[in-house]
Amino acid sequence: MKVEPFDTQRQTAFSRRSALLSGGMLVLFGGVVYRLFDLQVRRYDEFAAKADDNRFKQRVVVPRRGDMLDRYGNVIATSRQNFRILLIPEDTDNIPESIARLEEVVPLSARQEERLLRDITAKKNQSFVPVEVMDNLSWDEFSAVNFRLPRLPGISTEVGETRFYPDGEHISAIVGHVGAADSRDLANAEDQAKRLLYLQPGFKLGKLGLEKKYDTELRGQAGTQTVEITAAGRVIDENDHRGNEALPGTTLSLTIDTDIQAKAYEVLSTDYGEYPEGTEGPGAISGAAVVMDVVNGDVIALVSTPGFNPNDFAKTVGSSKLRELETSPLHPMLCKPIAGAYAPGSTFKMLSAITAQEAGISPSTRFGCSGKFWYGGHEHNCWKQGGHGAVDMVNSLKHSCDVYYYNVATRVDIDHIAEVAKRFGLGQKFDLGLSGQVSGIVPSREWKRNFYRTNPDNQTWFPGETLSVVIGQGAVTSTPLQLAVMSARIATGKVVTPRIVRGIGDSFVEDPVFETLAGDPEHLDIARQGMDAVVNQWGTAARSSLMPDFRMAGKTGTSQVRSLQINPATGRPFQNHELPWRQRDNALFVAFAPYDNPRYACAVVVEHGGSGSKAAGPRARDLMRAVLEKDPSNPAKNPLYYPSGTGANRIAALEGQG
Repeated sequence: MKVEPFDTQRQTAFSRRSALLSGGMLVLFGGVVYRLFDLQVRRYDEFAAKADDNRFKQRVVVPRRGDMLDRYGNVIATSRQNFRILLIPEDTDNIPESIARLEEVVPLSARQEERLLRDITAKKNQSFVPVEVMDNLSWDEFSAVNFRLPRLPGISTEVGETRFYPDGEHISAIVGHVGAADSRDLANAEDQAKRLLYLQPGFKLGKLGLEKKYDTELRGQAGTQTVEITAAGRVIDENDHRGNEALPGTTLSLTIDTDIQAKAYEVLSTDYGEYPEGTEGPGAISGAAVVMDVVNGDVIALVSTPGFNPNDFAKTVGSSKLRELETSPLHPMLCKPIAGAYAPGSTFKMLSAITAQEAGISPSTRFGCSGKFWYGGHEHNCWKQGGHGAVDMVNSLKHSCDVYYYNVATRVDIDHIAEVAKRFGLGQKFDLGLSGQVSGIVPSREWKRNFYRTNPDNQTWFPGETLSVVIGQGAVTSTPLQLAVMSARIATGKVVTPRIVRGIGDSFVEDPVFETLAGDPEHLDIARQGMDAVVNQWGTAARSSLMPDFRMAGKTGTSQVRSLQINPATGRPFQNHELPWRQRDNALFVAFAPYDNPRYACAVVVEHGGSGSKAAGPRARDLMRAVLEKDPSNPAKNPLYYPSGTGANRIAALEGQG
C-alpha cells in the first residue's frame, strides 16, 4: 500500500479558512449578543415605551354637557343616555360589506347611508376616529347589534349621551339648540385637540340661544382614555386607567319659571277668537310674550310661537325638516321677543304722555276729539269714528284717543320723544345671552340723517312725521322685551334691566339695586293712572281686568302693517278679518301688577291678531293671573323662592328637600 505524502500547504489553507470562518461567526454572534443587550438591557426603557405606544392608543372622552335649571331647580336642558352604533374604517377591509352586514340587523335609510359615507370621507385623515352610524337606538336594537358584533367587522357600539329638553318647543326661544360641528367650526378650532373633540361621535356644539352663548361653560373639558389595541388597531381592552378624566360642563341656573313659560306658550298658541269661521288664518298663532320681575329684572317667561323642538337638533335633523323650519312664514326659528321688531302702536302713548308733561302740558289739559284732526292739509283720523269728545291725559290713555296725541305732537319735539323712549328701554339691546337681538328704531333727527344719508333731500324731519310717532306708528319699532322693560320702568320708576341667567355653577348673581329714572315721579304716576283706567275703569281693555282678585294696569296697542284700504263694497276701511292674514294689524298689550305694589310686568304681541283689546289683552290677562296666583314671594307658599339673590337660600332649600 502506497502512502501519500502529507500536503502541508493544503492543511495550512484549511486551517486559515477555519479560523476566518470561526472568527466571522464569533463576530456575528457577538454582534447579535450586543444587539440583544442593546435592545433588551441598555435601551429597554426606550423600546418598551415605543411598544406601549403601538399597543396603547389614547381616545378623546367627550365630557358631559352641563344642565340648565329654572329658578326652582327644575331641569330645562340635560343629557340622557344614548345608544349608538359606530364604525371605525381602519378596522374593516371592506366598508360596504360591513354596512351591508349591519343592515341585516338594523336597516339604514338611503339618507343615513349617504351621510355615513360623507362622514367617513371627512374623517379619512383622522386615524381610528369613529364615525357615527346611528344613534338613539332602542334597547332591543342595541342588544341585537351587540349580540352580532363578532360578525360585524369595523362596527362597535357605545353608550353615550345626547341633549334632552323636557319642555321641548316651550323653551326653544331661550335655550336654542345644539348641533354637530360643521366645517366652519372645524376651521375655527384653536388647536388639533379641539378639532379632534369636534369630530367625536355624539359631540354637539351650542348653535343657538343660551346653548351657543354659554357653550364653553356648558361643554366642560374633554378627557382622554388609554385603550389597548391589536396590531390591526382593534380595541381589546378599555379598562386601562391611564389618561385624563373628562370634566363635566357647568350648570346654568336661569330666572325662568317653567310653569309660567308653559302657560305663556299655551295662551299664545290658543285661538282667542281672532279668526271667525270662514276667514283666513295662519294655521298657528305667531306671537311673543315676556314676563319680568320688576324688582330684580328676572325674566320669568320669554316665549315665541310657534316654536321648534330643540330635541330634533340633538339628533340629526333631516334637510326637509330644516327647510320647513327656515321657510315657514311663521318663522319658528326666530326668537320674536328679542328679534321681532314691531310698531308699538298705542302702547307707546305712555311715553308720549310723559314727554308731554316734561314739555309743560298739564295732565288736566283737555283736547277735543271729533274723530278727525287736520294738520298740514291732511286729515288724520282717530281710531274711534265720531271721536271721544274732550279728554284729559289720563282719559286719553284710558280711551287710547289718537287725536289727543296729535295735539301733543304739535307741542313737543321729536328728539325729546326719542330721549324719553330710550330712557324707558326702547332702542336698546339687553345682554341676555340670546343671539339675534335687535334694537328697534327710535326716530329722531339724527336717526333720519343717518337713515337717508345717501339722499339729502329726505334728511329733514317734518312736524307731520311726529304725529305718527306719538301714537306708536311711523318709523318707531320695538321688541316685546323692550315693551316689557318699558312697563317695568313705568311701574317702578327704576332703571329695571332684564336678566335671564341667575347663576353659573355655584356662583349666583346678587339681586341688583336699580337706579332711579331721571324725571319727575309724578309724570310716571299719571301714566300709571292711565294704565289702571284702561283695565279697571272700563277702558279699552276692560275685558282683561283681573278684579276683584288682582289689580292689573295695562295698555292696549294695535299697529298697522299696511296703508289703510277702503272696501269698495261698503266705502269703509276693510275690517281685519276681511284682509289676508299678513295684512292684518298687529295686536299688543303691556301690563304690570299688582297696581299698588308692582312686582311683575309683561308684554304680549300677536302678529296680525287684529286688535290689542281682543287678541293680546285677554292673553296677557290669563298669563298674569297664572303669575300672580303662583306668586312665590311668600316663603311659606314656595320655599324655593330666593328674593335675596344670594343663591344660598335656593341651595339650602334644595338640600332641605333632599
